[in-house]
Amino acid sequence: MASASPIAFREKNPAELREHPDGAGISPDREGLLRSRIKDLQLHIPGTPLEKFIHQLHAELEAKGISFKPQCYLSDQWGCPSGVPVIGIPFYLADPKLLSIEAELGDAAETEEEILMYLRHEAGHAINYAYKLYETEEWQKLFGDYNKPYKEEYKPRPFSRKYVVHISGWYAQKHPDEDFAESFAVWLTPGIDWQKRYHGWGALKKLQYVDQVMQKVGRTPPLVQLDERDAAVEDMEETVLDHYRARQLAEKVDVQLHEHLDQDLFDLFEPPGQAQASAEMFIRAERSFLIEAVAHYSGVSRAVVRSLVDHLQGRCAHLKLTVKIDNAREYMTRLTSLLTALAMNYLYTDRFFDLD
Repeated sequence: MASASPIAFREKNPAELREHPDGAGISPDREGLLRSRIKDLQLHIPGTPLEKFIHQLHAELEAKGISFKPQCYLSDQWGCPSGVPVIGIPFYLADPKLLSIEAELGDAAETEEEILMYLRHEAGHAINYAYKLYETEEWQKLFGDYNKPYKEEYKPRPFSRKYVVHISGWYAQKHPDEDFAESFAVWLTPGIDWQKRYHGWGALKKLQYVDQVMQKVGRTPPLVQLDERDAAVEDMEETVLDHYRARQLAEKVDVQLHEHLDQDLFDLFEPPGQAQASAEMFIRAERSFLIEAVAHYSGVSRAVVRSLVDHLQGRCAHLKLTVKIDNAREYMTRLTSLLTALAMNYLYTDRFFDLD
């Protein structure tokens, strides 16, 4: 998701909100929304664009011969409660003003295409739970142990042909449950010739399993019909601002790079006072794209990549480095390469570089 211009300015970023906890510089309407309790916003799905996407998901399930249609509700994030065949959707997608805040404070909001991708993925979880597929020997042979400890940090093997590619970051490799959900999402997506796309891949047998098992159970009643919801929007006591502060705290990674990359930044950008714009503002303008692109192809978590980008942005501000607008493409190529190299080092060695 590339940004439209190499030099642009965001309204407010998370660091600025931390520096101005009382909302200084934010419009009264925006400040009032940030300080509202989420439960008091009376958010709902009916009548919002989400309704259209859910109807499309249900139509896709029906077209594949699946009668079960998972119920959806607003929550704090995407997900299915473990073992419960319902789908939680982030609350901010139900209101355009909240969506704007997510785009600013959460790096980037989901596009329509991404919303459908996540819905198909979560439908895979719901189908898995509804029919208890994870308890069968065949499922376990293909995907692994469902009871395997679930870790937020995982070390994927980029471009492995044993797994389908759907959500960025090689997400199918995170856990057997995610492997099935990703395989289901690819199988469900209209217009994908998955047999051709995954010909010669080890992942093909997983897709074939999904196809076969859905033919078997698709028109049968689900074994599990629970409707227990985690973090439902009507129970969310925190304010919108508190929600983002908690996310920032949970996702914060101390990269501890200090001044070790300063020379690389001097080589990449222009000296102070030598060009039209600041390198710090250049990185800020491209921040969302850089985080998405590097996390997508390296498999390193967005939290780590975000912290790395923010560190480089801060160092550029400290060093007062500049950029020539006409050279924006060159800066982006070199900066993306630097970030990817650092991310891959981190993935395989748990460090960005060796100081010994």
